[in-house]
Amino acid sequence: RLSDSLPQTRLQKWFDERRTWYATHPEPWDRKTTEEFREKFPRRLEKWLDAGYGACHLRDQTSAQILANSMHHFDGERYDLASFVIMPNHVHTLFQLRAGWELETIMHTWKSYSAQMINRHLQRSGQLWQPESWDHLLRGIAHLDRCLSYVQENPRKAGLASGEFLHFEASGFRALYDNDEMCE
Repeated sequence: RLSDSLPQTRLQKWFDERRTWYATHPEPWDRKTTEEFREKFPRRLEKWLDAGYGACHLRDQTSAQILANSMHHFDGERYDLASFVIMPNHVHTLFQLRAGWELETIMHTWKSYSAQMINRHLQRSGQLWQPESWDHLLRGIAHLDRCLSYVQENPRKAGLASGEFLHFEASGFRALYDNDEMCE
């Protein structure tokens, strides 16, 4: 996500609430507690991101294309891109790392190059990206399918019009896993 994508006061309150939650809800959690956690924390954060806080530099189509080009640059060499959506203030991407490459290296490359080029394009300076990323390990085809659907549907759920986001899905990717040619 972009560095200004969430109001800091709201984010600090969220972190404090989450810390209290963990302290008062020791794991393992039952299904009801897990769903309550998801609604209270990850889904609430997603709603805030989709609300379009901050300058939304990625709404600018040239900026979004700079990021897309950055993500495509090493596709097929360091990782295999399945899908991404570039929202006005954050990005969702699904990809598989290739042997010998680490997530941190890939993320650094994308963020560093795109920040430099987007800042140049927008004639601005300073931090563009938040340092952290919110990564997930996908566990099976059903999980992959949910994530692909989320990426595809995120712009609609956020109420974005055409031109306010950039979506990519590798051609033939869904057919690949629909035919069970991918391993679990």
